[in-house]
Amino acid sequence: MEITESLLLIISLIAMVVSMFASIIPFLPGPIFVWGIGLAAAFLTGFTRITPFAAILMSLLMIAGSTTPYWLPFIGVKGDGLSCLGAVGSVVGGLLGTFLIPIPILGTIIGTVGGALLVEFIHIGETQRAIRAGRVAFKMYLVGMIVDFSFSLSIILVFVISAWSTS
Repeated sequence: MEITESLLLIISLIAMVVSMFASIIPFLPGPIFVWGIGLAAAFLTGFTRITPFAAILMSLLMIAGSTTPYWLPFIGVKGDGLSCLGAVGSVVGGLLGTFLIPIPILGTIIGTVGGALLVEFIHIGETQRAIRAGRVAFKMYLVGMIVDFSFSLSIILVFVISAWSTS
């Protein structure tokens, strides 16, 4: 039974790491995937290797990582210079860039910035404000990716520490 349990934890850890790196792909909720795999492993091992405390901590990290658009502005990360329409343009542009420009990550960044620039320029008609909106969209994309990655990594660390300390 110990070998099976250890194998399950190793497979779960590999899947969690893959999910963490997949969170770089836009619109994939990395912390939720990583958390789901960790919680499934905890459940399958009867919460003996991944303790209930670790599962709760992983859940809190997942909630924090999945709600960043709501709390990041309170700590100073703002989309100043990017209108609501510009934000929609950056999301649509990011989606289009992801699928139409086959260079991983770069296509998404080009689409995100280009979408914000285009929509802001059409909406306002001022080049400088459109460029500023593109910069803000780029900053917000990078911050979101770093935060998702960080919370996913934190969930993995809790998983590893719990699995290691209960072996």
